[in-house]
Amino acid sequence: MKLALLTIGQSPRYDIINDVGHLLKNVDYIERGILDGLSKEYIERELVPKLNEDFYITRLRDGSQVKISKSLADKMMAKLVKEVEEYVDLIIIMCTGDFNISSRKPLLLPSKIIMKVVESLSPNSLGVLVPGRGQESMAYNRWAKVARNVKVFAWSPYTDSEDMLKAIAERLKDTDMIVMDCVGFSARHGKLIKRITHKPVIIPRLLVISIATSLI
Repeated sequence: MKLALLTIGQSPRYDIINDVGHLLKNVDYIERGILDGLSKEYIERELVPKLNEDFYITRLRDGSQVKISKSLADKMMAKLVKEVEEYVDLIIIMCTGDFNISSRKPLLLPSKIIMKVVESLSPNSLGVLVPGRGQESMAYNRWAKVARNVKVFAWSPYTDSEDMLKAIAERLKDTDMIVMDCVGFSARHGKLIKRITHKPVIIPRLLVISIATSLI
């Protein structure tokens, strides 16, 4: 079975593979990104979100961070899915955003998987991390559907310091569990939060790849 790992940034995503490589050890897979082949100048000129528009935070090949329009990213991802579905058996969208995408091949959407996991655990209080300031209200509206009390904080896995993450973790100690709502968050980030809060932490990249490889 051949997998496609599709990112809203540029491939290859060494930061992700460093975390999940042990799960993909004997797996045939390809990486593709919706921003592959595009310059940073083009991205920052043509794909930036409009005022008050929902957006994604993602990583370019050089490790830098960019902000892109959610609506444009959704269209570009749908196109990329169509391009790769001809020669893979399973497609994984490496982003926790909500995508309205269909495919003739099995398609794993982290947003749906994580939501079902949290819903099944029925937390009363939930801590949520998003990668971009300005994404808090969108995340709150989403997660308030499955938890009575929701705390949302923004912290970039690409540009912000671990001291900032530690400070956020201190404020999440009174929650039942924490969702790191971005594939950019690493196992290291999750372990740091767990060490401080002593609460379950969902790390999307590990959860989704574990599920994908269990299907092979």
